[in-house]
Amino acid sequence: MSLSFNRKIILTAIICLLLYQVGTWITVIAGAVWGAGAAVVVAVVSYVCARLAKRGATSTIWFLIPTLLFTVVPLLAKAWSLFTSQTGIVDALVDLVPLLVGFVIPVGLLSTVYLDLRKKAF
Repeated sequence: MSLSFNRKIILTAIICLLLYQVGTWITVIAGAVWGAGAAVVVAVVSYVCARLAKRGATSTIWFLIPTLLFTVVPLLAKAWSLFTSQTGIVDALVDLVPLLVGFVIPVGLLSTVYLDLRKKAF
Protein backbone atom coordinates (compact mmCIF):
# COMPACT_ATOMS: atom_id res chain seq x y z
CA MET A 1 0.00 0.00 0.00
CA SER A 2 1.15 3.51 -0.69
CA LEU A 3 1.94 6.05 1.97
CA SER A 4 -0.99 8.24 0.99
CA PHE A 5 -3.41 5.31 1.26
CA ASN A 6 -2.01 4.40 4.70
CA ARG A 7 -2.42 8.03 5.79
CA LYS A 8 -6.05 8.03 4.65
CA ILE A 9 -6.81 4.80 6.51
CA ILE A 10 -5.21 6.07 9.70
CA LEU A 11 -6.96 9.44 9.44
CA THR A 12 -10.28 7.64 8.95
CA ALA A 13 -9.63 5.54 12.07
CA ILE A 14 -8.79 8.65 14.11
CA ILE A 15 -11.94 10.44 12.95
CA CYS A 16 -14.06 7.38 13.76
CA LEU A 17 -12.60 7.21 17.26
CA LEU A 18 -13.23 10.93 17.73
CA LEU A 19 -16.81 10.68 16.46
CA TYR A 20 -17.57 7.72 18.69
CA GLN A 21 -16.05 9.15 21.85
CA VAL A 22 -17.47 12.65 21.58
CA GLY A 23 -20.88 11.29 20.55
CA THR A 24 -20.90 8.84 23.47
CA TRP A 25 -19.78 11.48 25.92
CA ILE A 26 -22.43 14.00 24.84
CA THR A 27 -25.13 11.30 24.65
CA VAL A 28 -24.48 10.31 28.26
CA ILE A 29 -24.60 13.92 29.41
CA ALA A 30 -27.33 15.45 27.25
CA GLY A 31 -29.18 12.73 25.33
CA ALA A 32 -29.22 11.14 21.90
CA VAL A 33 -30.13 14.24 19.88
CA TRP A 34 -27.23 16.21 21.32
CA GLY A 35 -24.92 13.22 20.83
CA ALA A 36 -25.80 13.08 17.15
CA GLY A 37 -25.31 16.84 16.90
CA ALA A 38 -21.92 16.55 18.56
CA ALA A 39 -20.90 13.85 16.08
CA VAL A 40 -21.83 16.19 13.22
CA VAL A 41 -19.80 19.00 14.80
CA VAL A 42 -16.78 16.70 15.16
CA ALA A 43 -17.13 15.57 11.55
CA VAL A 44 -17.40 19.15 10.25
CA VAL A 45 -14.46 20.42 12.31
CA SER A 46 -12.34 17.43 11.27
CA TYR A 47 -13.26 17.94 7.60
CA VAL A 48 -12.51 21.68 7.66
CA CYS A 49 -9.20 21.13 9.43
CA ALA A 50 -8.27 18.35 7.00
CA ARG A 51 -8.97 20.68 4.07
CA LEU A 52 -6.86 23.41 5.67
CA ALA A 53 -4.07 20.91 6.34
CA LYS A 54 -4.16 19.79 2.71
CA ARG A 55 -3.63 23.37 1.50
CA GLY A 56 -0.51 23.80 3.62
CA ALA A 57 0.99 20.39 2.94
CA THR A 58 3.80 20.73 5.46
CA SER A 59 1.65 22.17 8.24
CA THR A 60 0.43 19.64 10.78
CA ILE A 61 -1.24 22.15 13.10
CA TRP A 62 -4.61 21.72 11.35
CA PHE A 63 -4.41 18.00 11.98
CA LEU A 64 -3.43 18.45 15.62
CA ILE A 65 -6.10 21.01 16.56
CA PRO A 66 -9.20 18.77 16.28
CA THR A 67 -7.33 15.73 17.53
CA LEU A 68 -6.11 17.46 20.66
CA LEU A 69 -9.38 19.31 21.20
CA PHE A 70 -11.61 16.26 20.92
CA THR A 71 -9.19 14.07 22.88
CA VAL A 72 -8.31 16.42 25.72
CA VAL A 73 -11.85 17.70 26.40
CA PRO A 74 -13.37 14.24 27.14
CA LEU A 75 -10.28 13.26 29.14
CA LEU A 76 -10.48 16.44 31.25
CA ALA A 77 -14.24 16.01 31.74
CA LYS A 78 -13.74 12.43 32.91
CA ALA A 79 -10.86 13.41 35.19
CA TRP A 80 -12.92 16.28 36.65
CA SER A 81 -15.84 14.00 37.40
CA LEU A 82 -13.48 11.52 39.06
CA PHE A 83 -11.84 14.21 41.19
CA THR A 84 -15.17 15.60 42.33
CA SER A 85 -16.69 12.20 43.13
CA GLN A 86 -16.43 10.59 46.52
CA THR A 87 -14.93 7.34 45.23
CA GLY A 88 -11.55 5.98 46.16
CA ILE A 89 -8.45 6.16 43.99
CA VAL A 90 -8.82 2.55 42.83
CA ASP A 91 -12.42 3.13 41.71
CA ALA A 92 -11.38 6.33 39.94
CA LEU A 93 -8.62 4.51 38.06
CA VAL A 94 -10.97 1.68 37.12
CA ASP A 95 -13.39 4.28 35.70
CA LEU A 96 -10.58 6.02 33.78
CA VAL A 97 -9.00 2.90 32.22
CA PRO A 98 -11.69 2.32 29.52
CA LEU A 99 -11.34 5.89 28.27
CA LEU A 100 -7.57 5.63 28.18
CA VAL A 101 -7.36 2.16 26.62
CA GLY A 102 -10.32 2.50 24.28
CA PHE A 103 -9.75 6.06 23.08
CA VAL A 104 -6.85 8.22 24.30
CA ILE A 105 -4.04 5.70 23.74
CA PRO A 106 -5.30 4.54 20.28
CA VAL A 107 -5.72 8.16 19.13
CA GLY A 108 -2.23 8.95 20.41
CA LEU A 109 -0.69 5.97 18.65
CA LEU A 110 -2.57 6.57 15.39
CA SER A 111 -1.67 10.27 15.49
CA THR A 112 2.00 9.44 15.95
CA VAL A 113 1.97 7.04 12.99
CA TYR A 114 -0.02 9.50 10.87
CA LEU A 115 2.43 12.32 11.55
CA ASP A 116 5.37 10.04 10.75
CA LEU A 117 3.75 8.97 7.47
CA ARG A 118 3.06 12.60 6.67
CA LYS A 119 6.75 13.46 7.17
CA LYS A 120 7.83 10.59 4.91
CA ALA A 121 5.41 11.60 2.16
CA PHE A 122 6.80 15.14 1.85
